[in-house]
Amino acid sequence: MSKNILYIAMSLDGMIAKSDHSLDWLLKAEGEEDNGYNHFYSGISSVVMGNRTYQEVLKMMDEPPYQDRPVYVLSRTVKEDGYATFTSEPVETLLPELQKKHDGPVWVVGGGEVIKACMASESIDEYYIAVIPVVLGEGIPLFPEGTKYTELKLKGTEIYNQIVMLHYVKKQAE
Repeated sequence: MSKNILYIAMSLDGMIAKSDHSLDWLLKAEGEEDNGYNHFYSGISSVVMGNRTYQEVLKMMDEPPYQDRPVYVLSRTVKEDGYATFTSEPVETLLPELQKKHDGPVWVVGGGEVIKACMASESIDEYYIAVIPVVLGEGIPLFPEGTKYTELKLKGTEIYNQIVMLHYVKKQAE
């Protein structure tokens, strides 16, 4: 069975972006090589993210990201940019469709409201959270207020210089 995987970085105080949605602080993180990214990325079939996250990632790169994978952008306004597929479909139906269509795990990139919706529908199976040693003081939280209570089980940790990668799975009912 395929999975939906959240793979994301957060500040030490739990933020995934600054208040203006910028991600520039991530580029200053002192990691090690690719921080395990290529290994993770090689196992996913498609990418899902919110529109604000997509716009911020585009600002950081010279070209659209993840060009070798289908990219889906959740947006209230369905549009096309020649690269990503924009959709307003609810995550609880979109994610299973993408697993079947692309035959493999779906990477949920963010942002906070997308994560909140995925957790509300119990759609995330695994969580990879890279903790970056910076305190932003304010910003966009990884888990916005009102996120569904969810119990997780620690599966492992990795250290990449100053970055700690936490790997959790949904805790199964006992």
